[in-house]
Parts: sequence; structure tokens; C-alpha cells
Amino acid sequence: MKKNKRLNIWNTIYQHIENNSKEYILITLLFIVGIFLGVMFINNMQEAQKTEVSSYLKNFVEKLKNIQEINNGEILKATLKENIILAVALWFFGTTVIGIPIVFGIILYRGFCLGYTIASVITIMGLGKGILFILTALLLQNIIFIPAILAIGVSRI
Repeated sequence: MKKNKRLNIWNTIYQHIENNSKEYILITLLFIVGIFLGVMFINNMQEAQKTEVSSYLKNFVEKLKNIQEINNGEILKATLKENIILAVALWFFGTTVIGIPIVFGIILYRGFCLGYTIASVITIMGLGKGILFILTALLLQNIIFIPAILAIGVSRI
């Protein structure tokens, strides 16, 4: 019975993607453009701005090293709250024709944030350490977050 339910869920997801393939392509391209813009923003920064971002990131890492105990429950609660607010905002703005450009803007902005974060970490920490940091700090949350935000964006247009 459990296997049949899982199969049903995967079939439903597949049908949704198949029925809305044009919308998924549009939203995914918008998200990728946002990532590209974030990377380009970092690459075109002046040295003073790069130094500022570098000092901020290094201070953040140092603070993390000095903290004796990290409250995972509080971090999870804050992250869930922010993501639920984002999902409700996407849902609310997507209910009207006027809000659809706002949905596009939110998707573009989230892509920009991800591209900016990845590019700044790699620029500051170097390729090897940067990729390791990204894999440990960003990959797991974005495995769930990116498909979810794309699906919410598609369901609203």
C-alpha cells in the first residue's frame, strides 16, 4: 500500500510538470537569470566592495567558530518562518493578474541571492574551500527550496 501511495505521488508530480511544462521552463529560466545576475554582480564589483564582502564573510565564519553551542531548533524555526512567509507572499501575489510580475520578481530575486552567495563565497574562500563550504552549508537546503519555490511560482501563474 505504501509503495502504491508513493507511486501515486510521483505520478501526480510528473503529470503536474508535464501539464505545466511551459510555465516551468519560464520560471526556471527566470531563476537561472537571477543566478547569473548575482554572479555577474560579484564579478563586476570594485575592490573596495569585494574587501567589504570578504571582511563580512570572514567575521561571520569566525563568529561561527567561536560559538560553543548552536541552537539548531531556533535556526530551523527562523528558516521555516521566512520560507513560509515567502510561500504565502508568492501565493498572495499570484492570485491576481497584477501580482504576477511580483511573483516573477521574487523568483528572480531568490535566484540573484543564490548566485550572489555562491559567487561571493567562491571569490573570497577560493575554489576548493568555497565549493566545500557551499556543499555543506547551501546544498541540502536548496535541494528542497529550489524545486519548492519553482513549483509555487508555477502554480501561481
